[in-house]
Amino acid sequence: MSVVWTTLVLYMGAMLGVSAYARKYIKTSADFLVAGRRLGLALTTATLAATHYGGGFHPWRS
Repeated sequence: MSVVWTTLVLYMGAMLGVSAYARKYIKTSADFLVAGRRLGLALTTATLAATHYGGGFHPWRS
């Protein structure tokens, strides 16, 4: 069981570290939502596709 807790603590620490680093670059909620408008076409398309399919889209329920 200690391996699970160790992994969880390391993961949470890494997420806190990434958020502290990213905090310097995100000034407004618009920066957060649209990534500062710096994403290219391919990455924007991949992000939208992942949101569409990973968000539980069901054609019969849309």
